[in-house]
Amino acid sequence: MYFENNTGEPNLDHWRKALSELLTADLSQSKYLSVMSGDKLYNILDDLNLLDAQSYSSEDLERVGSRGGVEDIVRGSYTKAGDNFRINIMVQKVNTGELIGSERVEGTGEEGMFTMVDELTKRIKENFELSTEEISSDLDKEVGKITTSSPEAYKYYSEGRRYHTIGENRKSIELMERAIAIDPQFAMAYRSIAVSYNNLFLFAERKKYMEKALEFADRLSERERYIIEGDYYWSSEATYDKSIAAYEKLLELYPDDMIVNHNLAGIYQLLEDHDMAIERYEVCTQAGEEFIHSHTQLADAYAAKGLYDEAKEILRNYIDNISDHVLAHHMLAYLHLDLGEFDQALTETEKAIYLDPTHYENLAIKGDIFYYREEFFEAEEEYLKLMQTSEPAGQSTGFAHMLNLKMLQGKFDEATGLVKKGVEISQKLGQKQWESRWHFGGANFYMRTGNLEEAIKECDEAWKSAEEIGFLLGQRRALYNKGLALLKMGAVEEAKKTANDLKVMIEQGLRKRAIRFYFHLAGMLELEAGNFSRAIQNFNDALSLVPYGPLAKRADFFDSLAQAYYKSGDVEKALDEYERIATLTTGRDNLGDIYARSFYMLGKIHEERGDSADAIENYEKFLFLWKDADIGIAEVEDAQKRLDGLRNQ
Repeated sequence: MYFENNTGEPNLDHWRKALSELLTADLSQSKYLSVMSGDKLYNILDDLNLLDAQSYSSEDLERVGSRGGVEDIVRGSYTKAGDNFRINIMVQKVNTGELIGSERVEGTGEEGMFTMVDELTKRIKENFELSTEEISSDLDKEVGKITTSSPEAYKYYSEGRRYHTIGENRKSIELMERAIAIDPQFAMAYRSIAVSYNNLFLFAERKKYMEKALEFADRLSERERYIIEGDYYWSSEATYDKSIAAYEKLLELYPDDMIVNHNLAGIYQLLEDHDMAIERYEVCTQAGEEFIHSHTQLADAYAAKGLYDEAKEILRNYIDNISDHVLAHHMLAYLHLDLGEFDQALTETEKAIYLDPTHYENLAIKGDIFYYREEFFEAEEEYLKLMQTSEPAGQSTGFAHMLNLKMLQGKFDEATGLVKKGVEISQKLGQKQWESRWHFGGANFYMRTGNLEEAIKECDEAWKSAEEIGFLLGQRRALYNKGLALLKMGAVEEAKKTANDLKVMIEQGLRKRAIRFYFHLAGMLELEAGNFSRAIQNFNDALSLVPYGPLAKRADFFDSLAQAYYKSGDVEKALDEYERIATLTTGRDNLGDIYARSFYMLGKIHEERGDSADAIENYEKFLFLWKDADIGIAEVEDAQKRLDGLRNQ
């Protein structure tokens, strides 16, 4: 628990939380004790309105202990006489209040706090019936060595952790920077900065500070060292196996470590092993872990398996029983969007806005709701606000969503500027991963608008940016798009070679389900050659590997399959696939032009079948979507001509 400041000096209040965190860090090294994290304690005290309490009643202690699922509580106070400090602690049972031990240590000056904590750690262990041999062989580096020996640096670190816990990443970074200015070897502060930058999607900075944390690994506890190794190797898909190995070594020592179980789940989720991800996340949630991301990402893993009811229940349970958190409402909104439940998505977004009016994700979700409702003016208003936010990740998201909107409307001239702006933002910030993603988006855009040479250039730039940082996802995307662009240019042999390079890269990597992109590219090669049955098989193989979750039901894969059926003369099956595209929600993100063109193709197929009413309905829908499209688009002119003819029959 936070300590009581009995010195009579308010300038020493920071030690209330700092002593709690130092003891937690020191005791957490133990192989025999499971200690609740400082972040979890902060959240519990916040929810119980006890953050500013100067002391705790027995009822308060019981509520905190029960909420945290702990058996014992360490509480204490500190006094001061001249330069000398005295710390008194009591160890007691949560349920009965029974005192099982009390200790007192003394030291000189604030610098002496670290030595006092080391002494208290040894004495606390003695209260838990650990043998002399167990205590002597236990992992127990000096707390000043695994944190910092500077009281001032630790003061900034402790305050920074408070802001980190409540999601104020920028403020946390500012305070951590002050801490490392005082102690340049403060490894845990570097790690905290890295995690904050990761939360801001600023991956270049994350890597830089994680490298600094790893540089001073000898200043870490065994636990922290393995976590930082795992986090560092998580920076690149090429080293996910090393990350998993580091985390598993830690779990051998600390099987119930929530951070590691959560991070392992995240890697499995990226590898699309959703069952393993669920298993690890549930270790956290079933142990009572309140970290919001363990719950939102568990919900996402269930959604990826098509288990939306279970996903929603996880989030509602968190809101009802743990915290009415803005991110839980964001995730619920996305699940409703994926299912086409737009009113429910808006309700969740409004709840999120009430909880945190400044969160840029509110603008993204609200804009997307209007986007899917095809209320274009309202969607554009939200995206414009998003583009003007102060946070770079929000700005980039705004430009990306506005690009989606312009593609859906057939406004390709406007979209060109958005692609260039996205690349410009990424380069200005030095974010190679963002830059690769924007070049990939540019390649998609230029390919679908027929500017194939520019598409090839964008693919090469996407590869270059991704290769610099070992971003394998970006490299695969670059190869995949380059193969498609080469095929459209008529460079079939080059496209085949690119497809083979993609296949080899995927087979040698860890993300095996990415082979769907090779299957799709191979299908396009077969389609170009007129081998319709083989093309259809390849497209179905690709679709069989697409997960259920948000953004996963791909309009482009369905479109290729529809083309193959249409060209092979199987109009009925082509109709089914185009109708499937027409029902997509999040599956048409980044693919709005394909979604719009599906109505044009539905109109043509119904017209060929003599279904005039259905043909008219689909031509009208296509022309509504592209009513403000660029001048001279062939499909628009043809659809209008066909529609006029049908109406005049």
